[in-house]
Amino acid sequence: MERLPKHYSLLSTIAELKKNKLDFLSADPDRVTDNKSTLYLTKLLNLPVSCISIFDDTEWDFNLENPNASANITGSKLKINFSKYKNIPPYVIIELKCLLLSVQLTPEVFINNRKKAKKTNITKLATNTILGHLKSGFRFLDTLFRVLKVKLGNEHIEKIYSSLTQVQAIDYRETAQVHTNTYNDDLRQFFSYLLNPYTSEHIFGENIPAFDPDQFSWKKRYKKKVSNQVIPNAAFDKLIRASSLIVHDFLQTMEEEVLDSYVSRYALQTETQYCNKVGITKYTFQLYRAFRLLSAGYEDSYIESKYGIPDELRNSRGKYNLKDMRSYLARCHGFNFSLSEVNEHLMLVSSAAKYLIGQYTGMRPSELAVIELHTCLTEESGIKLLRSHVFKGKDTSTKGLFDDKWVVIPIIEDAIRAIKILSTITERSLIFSSVHTKKNNEKEKLQTSVMIRHQLKIFIKLVSPDDDLGFSNSMMRHTLAYQLYRLEAGLPLISFQLKHLVNTVDKFLSRGSTSDVTMGYGGIADSLVESQTAQKLRKQSEIEVIKATADPDGNYLGGKADEHKERLKTAFKGYMASGYSKEEIFEAMAEQGLGVINVGLGYCYGSDSKNESLPCIGSLRCNPKVSPELAFIYQ
Repeated sequence: MERLPKHYSLLSTIAELKKNKLDFLSADPDRVTDNKSTLYLTKLLNLPVSCISIFDDTEWDFNLENPNASANITGSKLKINFSKYKNIPPYVIIELKCLLLSVQLTPEVFINNRKKAKKTNITKLATNTILGHLKSGFRFLDTLFRVLKVKLGNEHIEKIYSSLTQVQAIDYRETAQVHTNTYNDDLRQFFSYLLNPYTSEHIFGENIPAFDPDQFSWKKRYKKKVSNQVIPNAAFDKLIRASSLIVHDFLQTMEEEVLDSYVSRYALQTETQYCNKVGITKYTFQLYRAFRLLSAGYEDSYIESKYGIPDELRNSRGKYNLKDMRSYLARCHGFNFSLSEVNEHLMLVSSAAKYLIGQYTGMRPSELAVIELHTCLTEESGIKLLRSHVFKGKDTSTKGLFDDKWVVIPIIEDAIRAIKILSTITERSLIFSSVHTKKNNEKEKLQTSVMIRHQLKIFIKLVSPDDDLGFSNSMMRHTLAYQLYRLEAGLPLISFQLKHLVNTVDKFLSRGSTSDVTMGYGGIADSLVESQTAQKLRKQSEIEVIKATADPDGNYLGGKADEHKERLKTAFKGYMASGYSKEEIFEAMAEQGLGVINVGLGYCYGSDSKNESLPCIGSLRCNPKVSPELAFIYQ
């Protein structure tokens, strides 16, 4: 955050705490006196810390300072309630409040002392991040003082303990053994703030006893779950095909134009009349829409003027009675029309369309949540783009791509059109919104990442029930990056729409929307994910290349295919005799660049002679003179 004159005033007031602390411990701020320390305490307690909170408040609220925060963050994540931590002495709470403000106002001082920070070039900390660290620390200290009260007595703690500097290192160590909350990165960062030299000098006025929380015997310690970062190729293909066909079938049923011609051709080979199977036609959709809107409390005059209401839904008295309508729909012109089945299928269409948008844009949940349905599509130099808003990661190497704009391929446009049709039932204005019909005067709420994941999992569970994907929203982003790395490594396209995406992105980038650095497939992928993730995904794609070209158990074509396979088996026998597993060999080959440069043991035909007693130790240690007629490159 930009530091303003009032921030310097806040920091100056906080810095006076160490000089006045001992004096005001015995002062009564409710008595009007000329006591200097009492006046300081009054000044401190009345400091404005946010638009609606002052220092003395039991709850600090920073929501108004963060009007553009994503749906995942607004609300409780931008508030902290100090009254929840009843065991922490009042003047320790004051110290911790000063610490919170100091981290917020001088993040660069505390960032340099953070342990295992993910990025070394960050210069600021988001308010919700700081509050997450402090809340975790408050919970720990609440446990610590509860333990001390049991050991030393309640009265002793309240009378004697006036600062965290009085807490000994052994107290932290012993509390770690009984603290029921997990020791995670939030708590680790809180301790780094506590042990920062700035805190000792400007808040405590003396050094806090040194300790290393990483060395404690924690009752619960966070263990990162090993999960799939990307959707496996087979599952990815299945999900893309199914979602495309579901959206295609719905648009065809609604007599709308389908832009993705490839899906149209593919659909002819597949029995895809999903809507017809549950009785959905353009006419029955109109009936169902009127029923849903009337059920949600919309006036029939509004529905009639905007969409029209079939006369068949009127009862004998000329009224729209929901009970009569339900009965009519159940016997709808001979269709097997079940309201629950229709609702379930339309939810499937919605989640399939949302999956396509998420998968082919690689947007974060916060970006998906704010896509405006009726204004999101735009066009630049003949290229259709999808507009949203990026809340983080603005320092991308591209200018325009993945920075509030994403390229639109035909299937994405089809998906958006499907959601527009469905929005006539839900009356929602956001693409990623609830599937329930909004009440007439209801304010639309942004979807959180949990809500978005739930909607997408509806589709995934129905299409791929046997695949335990451990799905998370980030998997779509990582999968898109991985597929681009595969292309860069020379592996074939899996998704039939991915070619559209690659070609459109290439056109978008070639018209000058990037930095001076040339953006290949890998460059686009790099801009989607963080560097550490990028390295893992790139390596994973290279291992896939190696398995396709250098697996001794693989199948190969060509005049020298048998010799190629035999040589691989001989080499792997030597490696495995040294104690390496097959997967370890593939990984080592990737680290040596074989997945990128496409040369190595599998292509070595420098000699026709074989010496079985001397197994090959790998072409990276060999420099044979390869004759042109024996050289073989597997494509």
